[in-house]
Amino acid sequence: MNSDGLELLRQRCADVPTVLRATLATPLPSLRSIAHRTRWIITGAGASEGPARIFAALLRRHLHACAEFVPLSAFAPERAADVTDPSAVLVVISQGISPNSRLALARAPAFAACMVVTACPEHPALATVRAFGAVIIAHPPGPESGLLLRVQGPAAATMMLLRAIDALAEGRGDAPPFEGHLDAVPDGLPTEDFPLDDRAAAMAAGGHVAIVSCDPGLELAHGLRWKWLEGPATCDPPCWDALQMVHGPLQHVLERPRLLLALEPGDDPGASALLDRLASVVGDGHPMLRLRARTAGVTGFFDFDAHCNRLVCAVLARSPRDLVHWPGFGRDAALYALGDVGEEGREPR
Repeated sequence: MNSDGLELLRQRCADVPTVLRATLATPLPSLRSIAHRTRWIITGAGASEGPARIFAALLRRHLHACAEFVPLSAFAPERAADVTDPSAVLVVISQGISPNSRLALARAPAFAACMVVTACPEHPALATVRAFGAVIIAHPPGPESGLLLRVQGPAAATMMLLRAIDALAEGRGDAPPFEGHLDAVPDGLPTEDFPLDDRAAAMAAGGHVAIVSCDPGLELAHGLRWKWLEGPATCDPPCWDALQMVHGPLQHVLERPRLLLALEPGDDPGASALLDRLASVVGDGHPMLRLRARTAGVTGFFDFDAHCNRLVCAVLARSPRDLVHWPGFGRDAALYALGDVGEEGREPR
């Protein structure tokens, strides 16, 4: 990657706290019309899949809703799979209203309601769903174009979705689960490149990376995986539960060492104790970076996200890769443009 590309990525990573503060100040539309809905279908592609999966998990965990993440391929033309549910809210998460996301938007009239989470709320593709009453939730920073890897939009979408969970809970007459806990998130996020010794850097550059989590459902890790796919692009890191490590993954890493990125929530001594035990099992010969969050639960995601942003920057500084003109650039229209009408250019996701 050229130096300009790396510097742009670093600057965007450093600006994430500012984007999150702007997200907290962005007006949230009323969600009372959908607050009592109990069935939800959530979709998003690329970096938007991480926030989509987190939102589905939060709907289940905090609102006890029947919420399912569905990939956008389920909405592709002439698919046998039918995900239409006339009793459900369709949620489409797309930073720039990508052509693929429009496949889902086209099916929105078949659902009970529609909610769109985007950084481009005035996109013309939203005219139809807006006309029949879709809820459009806008968030910063805009398209975030110029690099394959996006770091600001997914974090902002996640923050806005936590706010949406609070609003939905209030609409039901329940206590908002994150009230008073979100304003402090942008302050104290890591902004320096993550330190890597030579061995850890070689493993990361070689694609020998795995994520270890104590999070129920492992949904916090999905968006972090995506950073490796679109950043260093050396691998798609597996996500393993800390206790499950001894039921298969441990045997793998002892023979084929990996850099373990352990997501350690704050205020959770049980999780820390599990990671202590894991560290003793893998031993000093197998590097384990403990990415520590200040809080437990989903609010800790933003610390993990910031740690991984800086780690990705550190790896790219040692093993450069072009994120401005990536290998598939200009070759993906047959899939990426699916859902568009008359346009083949790549747009923000």
